[in-house]
Amino acid sequence: MTQEEFRERTGLLIDVVKQGFGTTNDGNTARRFFMDYELSAEITGIYEDLIKRFAIILQAVSSGLQINLSNFREFCKETAILYVNLYPWYYMPSSVHKLLIHGADICGQYSFIPIFSLSEEASEARNKDFRNVRLAHTRKIGRTQTNLDIIHNFLISSDPYITHIRPNFVRQQKQLMPEVNDLIMNRGSLSSESEETLENVDPNVQP
Repeated sequence: MTQEEFRERTGLLIDVVKQGFGTTNDGNTARRFFMDYELSAEITGIYEDLIKRFAIILQAVSSGLQINLSNFREFCKETAILYVNLYPWYYMPSSVHKLLIHGADICGQYSFIPIFSLSEEASEARNKDFRNVRLAHTRKIGRTQTNLDIIHNFLISSDPYITHIRPNFVRQQKQLMPEVNDLIMNRGSLSSESEETLENVDPNVQP
């Protein structure tokens, strides 16, 4: 069974229900899945290069760097064609269709801010601040007073001047796959390896 094999060989719990927390399918699980795409392809039986291509696309979108829209659009189109040729019997999920077919438009053509800025990562990161503020910096004499203190604390912490004088922490740079550089602005064209993979793909097949 695929779930058992992932657990034995990688320690990952795939699609296991966590009571009160949804399932184990979170960002960390996805990152580890795509990081070792060779093993993931061996376990799932999915074409290895298809998993690798999705890993490249997801890293490019979440890198926070400016994306080369023409290269990104072409790479996503080739990935969509490869997907349809390999698995014509499986309906393409709407989220995958949105990423492959409309991803370039969302990243730059119809978006006024970088795609990374649309992430929920920042708001999710403040959940722990909310818990800490509510526990240690609010009055517990009533719900109205508690919520009011939480709002005041968040207004102070989000003030532009307070943010300006706060020390800057150097974030560890993400290790990107070499192929991701081809999808980043001014980092070259699509890799020859990616082009060779699609030599046998029928160009007339449209997703």
